[in-house]
Amino acid sequence: MRKTLSPDNTFLKARMNPSDILAEALIFGASGLIERQEEHGQRSFVGSDTLPTNISCGGSCSAKVILEAAGVKFLGPVEGDNLFQYVELPHGWEKVATDHSMWSKLVDDKGRERASIFYKAAFYDRDAHVSLCCRFGMMFDYNRFSEEGVGVTNITDGGKVIHTTDPIPANSKKNYEAHDESDKAAIEWLDKNHPDWRNPGAYWE
Repeated sequence: MRKTLSPDNTFLKARMNPSDILAEALIFGASGLIERQEEHGQRSFVGSDTLPTNISCGGSCSAKVILEAAGVKFLGPVEGDNLFQYVELPHGWEKVATDHSMWSKLVDDKGRERASIFYKAAFYDRDAHVSLCCRFGMMFDYNRFSEEGVGVTNITDGGKVIHTTDPIPANSKKNYEAHDESDKAAIEWLDKNHPDWRNPGAYWE
């Protein structure tokens, strides 16, 4: 693997060439400058051979161990940029930009999101981290809540809905109860059918 493709370090560029930052700010305005940096930062990261150094998965699990078990190879830090490390992704895996310039996704060879990646490229507050995703999850359906007045929670598999809880009528004075009850039903379904669903390393194969 080539250790040449790493995200542009906007902090160092701003520090070394402050006049360039000032010139861009005069042309595009302060907010326009930051937007351009964020958009360029996303493209630079997605096209690089790196992942953020800060990787988490919640609980007591090891995110690095989970990714290594899936075939990700960690090849060492990016010199001069402790936010990122070089990696080699398994065949078919890729980083995909989202509509938000500070967020990207790590998807596997089946198109499933394996991790959510944050990268803020703005030179004054540069930061990056990765959060691993679980295969199974749950999402409260706010559309049905507002349109039909019922609490419904969808169970997802890799982002696709595979099960929906029974509708629970909402009481205008205690709407939160319908939300809580439908989420409780979803958790019970997941605990019964996929007891290790909270583990981001489980069920992918």
